[in-house]
Parts: sequence; structure tokens; C-alpha cells
Amino acid sequence: MSRPTFAVTNNLDWTVSPRPLFFVGDNGDAIRWEDKVAVVRDDNGICLGAVSPQYEFVQNEDLLKLINPMVSEGLLTIQNMGYLNSGAKVFAQAKINEEFQVLGEKYNSFITLLNGHVGNASVAIGPSAHRVICGNTFTMAYSDLGEKYRHSVGVNEKVLDSKAVINYVNGAMKRYSEYVEQLAVTKCSPAQFVTAVEKIYDKEYSKLRHIETLNNLFYHGAGNEGKTFYDTFNAVTDYSSNHSRKTPAGRLNYSNFGQGARINQRAMRVLTEMVAV
Repeated sequence: MSRPTFAVTNNLDWTVSPRPLFFVGDNGDAIRWEDKVAVVRDDNGICLGAVSPQYEFVQNEDLLKLINPMVSEGLLTIQNMGYLNSGAKVFAQAKINEEFQVLGEKYNSFITLLNGHVGNASVAIGPSAHRVICGNTFTMAYSDLGEKYRHSVGVNEKVLDSKAVINYVNGAMKRYSEYVEQLAVTKCSPAQFVTAVEKIYDKEYSKLRHIETLNNLFYHGAGNEGKTFYDTFNAVTDYSSNHSRKTPAGRLNYSNFGQGARINQRAMRVLTEMVAV
């Protein structure tokens, strides 16, 4: 299985393995230490520390499986990822995609995954407001997390069965769905459409270069009838995703990472405020 692209770009695409430990006896011979094994990074051969032979490793790739599907679907955005002490501790932090932040309610907590490869930390999963940048912030984030799993037999199964990430995302999606439903049942007049567009793009209606496209999408876009505030929201997001740039790559960047992502978020905020009046 190929590793997630974000694991490669953040230098977490490596594994660790146990190696025998030896010490020099009084007669100069190498004697194996049976009670401990060395933990070695397989990509560069660096020894990270020593653990008991019964220690069960959770590889970086397996830890990241908890967030990889939701990152791929665009629900989560990687915010912070890396390792400390040459890889003895690893961390990954993601946030709900900005598009799903509504009514100014920010999901300030990171969904955080922490792991220690040398017995220095259990696997820990959950929301934390602390951004990991050093050993101290790793410790602070670790103390926030509600799910912790020791590196004993069966730890990988327990980690992969964790519902912390799903619960974090589902909570945000539930709130998002509630606001979408509100938009879908609230009528939007042509005059309100004009007001909404001006607020979303912060420009006069007549000065928007793509206003004809937005109008067409409001009345005739996929699933739209030009009747509700949800039709307005769909027109804005449809434009960002399918009409904003000439190339597919340009539209992808605009709608997911550039100005389009911010406009989509502002559209939800503006429209939910308008229907609440």
C-alpha cells in the first residue's frame, strides 16, 4: 500500500524495527542483552532508543490511517506534522476544512495523533488546542488527549478501532448539515440573491465580472431552481469548483486552497446570517 502523500512531504514515510543489543564483556567479547532491543529507523539506521522485546510498535503509516481517508475526502486539512528527537516521538495534527466552519464558529482544536517509538509515550488520539513544536508542547498536547494506548500486545488493533477522529469530524459535519438544511428551506428572492452575492464577494453586483455565470448557476445549476439560499450557496461553490479557472489544476487550487476556499467559507457564513434575520 502506498503511503499518504502528506506523510512523504512531512518526512514521516519511514518505519522502525527492533534490532539486537550487545555490550562488551570483561573478556572483550560481544554479549547480547536479552532484556532489551534497539529501536532503529529503517531509512537512516539511527538508533532511537531501547525497549523490551515485548514492545509492540505502531508504525507511522498505521497511525496516519486514522486521518488519511478524511484528508483525501477534503474534510480534514493537515496543519502540523513531524517528529522530535530524531523520530523517537511523532505527531500529526489536522483541522476541519475551512469550508465547513460556519457562523464564525472555529474548530480551534486540532485532531491530534501522538506516538512514541521508544517507550516514551503511549499512542494518544483526540482534540487538542496545543500546536506541537517541541517536547514541552508535545507533553501539553498529550495531556489533553482522552484516548491513550500502551504499546502492549494488540495496540495496533485498538488504535485502528479508535472513533476519536470520526467523532471529531462527525460533530462538525452534523453542525454543517443543520445549517445547510436551514438554507435549503429558506426562500431567497432575486433581490436577496443580489445582496448575498455582494456580501460574499465584497463587490457591487454590477462590477462582478462573473455575475452572468453566477446568475445562470443560481437558476439552472445542478439541482438549482433559483428559489432558496441553498441555491445561492451552490452557485458560489459551483463557480469556485468548475468555472473559476481555465484548467482543472487551477480550479482545484482555487477552490481548495486559494481564494475560492475562503469565498466558499464566507458564503456559508453570510447566508446563514441572512436566513437568521
